[in-house]
Amino acid sequence: MILKRLSIVLILVASTLAPGQDPPPPLEHSPLFIKATIYPTFSLSRYDYNLDQNRRELRVYIELREKGIQGERVGNARVQVNGIPIEFDTRKKDYRKRIHLQHQDHFSRNILLEIKGAGGSHISEKLVFPGWVKITRPMPEILNPDRGIEIHWTFTAHEFPLMLHIDDFKNQRPLLREHREPEETGLLDKEDVPEDSVLRIWVTADWFQKKYLRGPDVVRGSEINIMPWSQVFVRTRPLETAVK
Repeated sequence: MILKRLSIVLILVASTLAPGQDPPPPLEHSPLFIKATIYPTFSLSRYDYNLDQNRRELRVYIELREKGIQGERVGNARVQVNGIPIEFDTRKKDYRKRIHLQHQDHFSRNILLEIKGAGGSHISEKLVFPGWVKITRPMPEILNPDRGIEIHWTFTAHEFPLMLHIDDFKNQRPLLREHREPEETGLLDKEDVPEDSVLRIWVTADWFQKKYLRGPDVVRGSEINIMPWSQVFVRTRPLETAVK
């Protein structure tokens, strides 16, 4: 009886192949080169000084390549960050998404990156970053151009050194780039404040938290980078309408 059943199975397998056709080879196990960059972002406003106030999100950018840094880009993997699917951008040739965090009072420091490649690769990496940074002053508002602008910030957990950036967003020119220690504040002198404009003010950690990945499913040099930052947009009045 056992021999009879075995012969039937062999006949069924053989019948699925065309005459002279060999069975398909198994999928090759292909390790991936991974470069992931994640920005925990707290925006007091965006673009227009009064748009999208207090928006907190993870901005995710992930590059996947076959077998090495010079390999073909991979666009058919399953990628998730903290359980949220990250889709492949066919124009940018990478995986990217802005994950809007609904619970604005919960500043999680945990990142879980999961990648499943079509060739059998499976990567799961957990990271804990130092914390979020948030600009507390100025708020999205209209300011006088004849006064200096003070910039203050706070941290949700561990403090870290910052880079302070201020741009004349309307006229597309930089106004200030300075390193700041956590306990310090920033200042744009009144002589440098343009009138009737929109200013973009943002602070970033002055370093990337970097983790190199190891394992049979990743190529040497694969990495995850995390940089917290915060931004706010403000308007300045024309000088003749400045509030005294």
